[in-house]
Amino acid sequence: MSEIKDGKILQINKKAIIVAVVIVLILVVGSYVLTFALPKGEYLRDDSGSIIQGTYAENPDLDGIKWWQFALSPIMILSPSAEGSSVVYAIIALLLVIGAVFTALEKSGILIYMINSIAHRFKDKKYYIIFILSFAFMFLGSAVGMFEELIPLVPIVVILCYAMGWDALVGLGISILAGALGFAAGVVNPFSIGIAQQIGGIPMFSGIGLRIITFVLLYAALILFVYSYAKKIDKCPKKSVVYKEDKQRKLCFDFTSEFQYDRKKSQALIWFAAWMIVIVVCAIASIFWHPLANYIMYITVVIYVISGIGACIICGVKGKKLMKNLLKGMLTLLPAVIMIMIAGGVRYIISEGDVMDTILYKFVSIIENQPSMIAILMIYVVIIVFEIFIPSSSAKVFLIMPLIFDMCSIINAKSGRCSENCA
Repeated sequence: MSEIKDGKILQINKKAIIVAVVIVLILVVGSYVLTFALPKGEYLRDDSGSIIQGTYAENPDLDGIKWWQFALSPIMILSPSAEGSSVVYAIIALLLVIGAVFTALEKSGILIYMINSIAHRFKDKKYYIIFILSFAFMFLGSAVGMFEELIPLVPIVVILCYAMGWDALVGLGISILAGALGFAAGVVNPFSIGIAQQIGGIPMFSGIGLRIITFVLLYAALILFVYSYAKKIDKCPKKSVVYKEDKQRKLCFDFTSEFQYDRKKSQALIWFAAWMIVIVVCAIASIFWHPLANYIMYITVVIYVISGIGACIICGVKGKKLMKNLLKGMLTLLPAVIMIMIAGGVRYIISEGDVMDTILYKFVSIIENQPSMIAILMIYVVIIVFEIFIPSSSAKVFLIMPLIFDMCSIINAKSGRCSENCA
């Protein structure tokens, strides 16, 4: 059976993390500069928190952000009173749990047993993996708005691709990229499309035909891209974009041995897989019971803890050894947690600096005077920019969709079509 040689499934490249931190720090400093370059101002909001069009006013008397708040922004974002702090907490918890659980699964041999089992089943039809997993990740992103919740599955998919003779990019393509494309298509995502159409007074999920076509086209483009790339590196592994990096990583694994059935590991695998199904069921249930959506990430964290620790115990790994593996895994992803906190500081600075509404007002003023086609494209730019400050699709919907509807009316576009595309 396959074995892990040096036990480092989850490992953050130092160069990559340094580059990422530098980029995020530039955004943080740039955000702070904007608080001086732009006038302070605000819109009036209704009871739901949505902006009321035409109510923006500059207000130099607003407190703004102090220098010490800027300096401590990565920590201040964790304050319960800070906007978006609950999301940051959930993402940090998810990252730490990913590190802890997957390191424990790795040390117990369950993870590589899972990979080897799947590889054995698909050894003569391995390209089915690309078709099946790509669709599964796209569907979860499109139907129930899952994205961060899919991240823990990425290491499994990447290692599976190693076992199939592909590289890490194929693994990322059929997991995280597929999930992102599915989320973008948003066929019946109730937390973006659904809420946006409710705010606009449009029938729920109207225009679904266009979004289904978008989903199919994106799926076809993804398969064409990933399949052709996988075929290319199958013929010549050196054509892999990450050949040197993956060559070193693949030394951690031995995929040459024959698969051997192990009763305890199979039981642990069934336990783990059953809890993964529970996550999907909870996500689907949140469509029909919206309050559940507010807690889905926390539920995901708890389920990963239960499933991972339970699987390790079934395999006989427990007590001090289990705790040591969990702690080691958490420390592995600590640099990523620090980067998340720094990135969260960007939103905190813009929000506390009282220029968030000013940025939106400037965009609206520019868009109103543009031809229809250019204006629609610029609306996309607005959404992309605010993605930096407001990662939650539901939060963006409540904040800016009323303005988007008004802008669509001004440029004589169909507000229903606008909402479907911009949400």
